[in-house]
Amino acid sequence: MTACIPVGDQQINSDLFKSRQDMEQRAAMLHPGMTEDAVFEKICISKGKFTHMSLPEVQMSLYGNSVVQGSPTQLDNFRRQLMAYQGYYLPYSDISDSGSLGFGSLRVNKTGYVLRLVLIFQHGKLLQASIDGNQDVNQYEDKSLFNVLLQKTTGVSF
Repeated sequence: MTACIPVGDQQINSDLFKSRQDMEQRAAMLHPGMTEDAVFEKICISKGKFTHMSLPEVQMSLYGNSVVQGSPTQLDNFRRQLMAYQGYYLPYSDISDSGSLGFGSLRVNKTGYVLRLVLIFQHGKLLQASIDGNQDVNQYEDKSLFNVLLQKTTGVSF
């Protein structure tokens, strides 16, 4: 015997975007060469809401790899170029959890998306704007009913 029950939702920055399509539309309005101020004004979100990216994060976002090979001169030139970049990201997710109750266990189905808006600037001008992450999340997870009840009542999980 099983029953379908709502488990809970996980939302991050859902107050900043109406939907995933809203996020995509705002990102599509951005184009390389825009100033930082113009970018944040265009998407109607203050720069303070974004998280500053480290240089390895910027490198991963631009090149897809944090390992760089080359001669010492090439590596030094690459490092200097990378130092001119400033990166910011804003996480955005909407995950709905529903569960099927079984004998002593709960099977949780998580659906939705986990995204982040990434903005890379070079010398104060937009170099790249992208949306990274899982466009569609559809995961199953088996949990002990005891742990779920304990977490719901005390906020602590084992």
